[in-house]
Amino acid sequence: MPGAKIRAVLVRRHSRRWFPLAGIALSALGCRHHKAGPPATPPIPTAAKPARPAIPKRQPAPSLAAGETFAYERGVAKKIPIADARAAGLLDVDLGDGWAPYILQDGDPPKPNAYRETFVGLANDRLDADGDPARPGGHNYLEAFGIPPTLSVLAARAEEDVVPAREACYDAVDREGLERFTGEVGFLDRDRSKRDYTEALRDADWLEKEIAARLADASMTREAAVEALRADPKARGRVDREARGRARVRAVRAAQARLLCEGLLSPRSRFVPGTYDLPTHEALAGWERKNDIFGWGFLGGETLGSLLRPTRDLLLDDFRRILAERIADAASIVEDGSINLARRRNPPTWRDESGASHPVPDLIDDHVNALLGALGVATAEDAIAFLRAHRAGLDGLHVAFKAPTLPAYYQPDSGATEMDLVAEIDRGDVWYDFPFDARGKPIVQRREHFPHLTLFVKWHGQKIPLCWWRTTVGSWRSELHADGHVYFKYKNSDVGPRMWKEIVAAPVWIPPDGTPVEDLLTRKVLDRNVGPVTVVKTDVMGPGYQSAYGLVMGIHVDSKRGDFDNQIRTHGSVDYTSIARRFSHGCHRLVNNRAVRLFDFVLRHRAYRRVGNVPMNLKKHFEVDGQTYRYAIKTRGYYYELENPVPVNVLEGRIMGEVKKPVTTFVRKPGIDYGPAPAVGDAASTAVTAPGPETAPELGP
Repeated sequence: MPGAKIRAVLVRRHSRRWFPLAGIALSALGCRHHKAGPPATPPIPTAAKPARPAIPKRQPAPSLAAGETFAYERGVAKKIPIADARAAGLLDVDLGDGWAPYILQDGDPPKPNAYRETFVGLANDRLDADGDPARPGGHNYLEAFGIPPTLSVLAARAEEDVVPAREACYDAVDREGLERFTGEVGFLDRDRSKRDYTEALRDADWLEKEIAARLADASMTREAAVEALRADPKARGRVDREARGRARVRAVRAAQARLLCEGLLSPRSRFVPGTYDLPTHEALAGWERKNDIFGWGFLGGETLGSLLRPTRDLLLDDFRRILAERIADAASIVEDGSINLARRRNPPTWRDESGASHPVPDLIDDHVNALLGALGVATAEDAIAFLRAHRAGLDGLHVAFKAPTLPAYYQPDSGATEMDLVAEIDRGDVWYDFPFDARGKPIVQRREHFPHLTLFVKWHGQKIPLCWWRTTVGSWRSELHADGHVYFKYKNSDVGPRMWKEIVAAPVWIPPDGTPVEDLLTRKVLDRNVGPVTVVKTDVMGPGYQSAYGLVMGIHVDSKRGDFDNQIRTHGSVDYTSIARRFSHGCHRLVNNRAVRLFDFVLRHRAYRRVGNVPMNLKKHFEVDGQTYRYAIKTRGYYYELENPVPVNVLEGRIMGEVKKPVTTFVRKPGIDYGPAPAVGDAASTAVTAPGPETAPELGP
């Protein structure tokens, strides 16, 4: 597969890290017990071909000079200076290839932000996932990790997708096979995938033989033969299993056909048609990232629904998301409608100066819709036409339009000079109990209320919620003891009032001394002729989107204790599955693009001092199995210091189980031989009796 040299390894590493829990969840959902399908029929595509209107033609637009923008209204553009557009009350949006979020700007006077160049290179597919020069034709698909593609990259994808041969390939995909499939297929291991496929073939062969035997009676139809088998208690289970297996194999074949059309799967990958093997899983995980789906590489759920959508519709979604990130930056807004999802039955409101009540708006979506209207883009075909019209100048494209009016609460209260922002983190349902029973068996503890972060603005005596996002809190994690053994230790998330005083762009995670050294290693393909090798996991250290701290972080300090830093942060992360269901080492993780939006917004509306890059000269080495590994860290990240820190209140949440306070001791892991008389106690020594969290070990804050 073309593109980043470690793309497959990146997906595979994530699979190993996230999929143990995913596999458990899959079993709990009954993935191998789907509702029986109809009698066997050949997998012939019968669904109607999607309608594909002609792509309209637009007059080619010239390139812009520095300081110019296209003022758009109802699809008509006029080239004017950016200063004139702003003077006319228009919002200028940078849609060029050189854009990067506000946190990555150099400032004036400039203090260079080293990661900006890397961010731009990744967004333009000039660099691969490791930050090295990309191979020609390679794609990163890093939007789910916080780096959306540029319009130039999207334009190239669009042209690939609308080639007649590719659209004919899409039309040949067995849509009915996907539409009829109601289950979920995940990759656990090669043997399991092969066994499932072989079982489906054997069941199909058995069913055909049984039907043939009954068809010897000329009065019996095929359907009646199947029903007769289902009426037999001894045969019913296998008949139903055959229907499930047939539906699964047909859906997998259809998904593979779709992935072949898009070039994400190729015959060289040695996949087996109908088998959900590793190449198919990796290709589907890449397809999810391409379309910004927070999936686990499973065929089912949102991924299955999106596979059924026309490619052009997905392209329009891509276009909207790119505009959303650029508009959030240009307009300095953060409201994305998430707070309304949190309170569907009682949507939040705010009162203006006259006392009139208004719903908290979805400002980003409102702005995107207004911009699309100004650009004259209503359909995917319109979007493609727009990209073609600006093909010559996409690298430096700016557009200006009449944006929706910002709510009055964007104006500081009388006597204030900036928005009065505060954050609240609700820890949700919290379990302090040890995560295993007396026999060492993990027991899932249920959570109904998950942790969330809410950003508020205080205005005219009101506390107005702007956004509401899922986050994480700490739980039991592996930690190295002074005796050289790895135990479990509860990593708590501090409760009470804290402050965001420092914001760090492209932050670096320095592994603490208690980090098990094996967790600092990974397998990568650096040379295709050599194959996978063991290397230090420097990407999780950063700086970079894969850093344990993501693209940006806010440091929690306790002002009551002299700005004490207990190593708790609110930060970005690529591990979106942990944000959805699992835990951290105490920090509050956000999806990378939300973390960027959050701290961009804070910096736009709070006074700060630009500290810039904070250099560091850390060199370490460690030994595993007789092999010495080394790494060096040259920077802590790019720092901003808020003149007025943002208050952050961390709520205790609802304490579940029998233990009401965090366990502070190390506890032996079940099933591990620690040798004679270990210094650390077992679970019983903590007086813990209830089972613990729904989690798997993971690395990082």
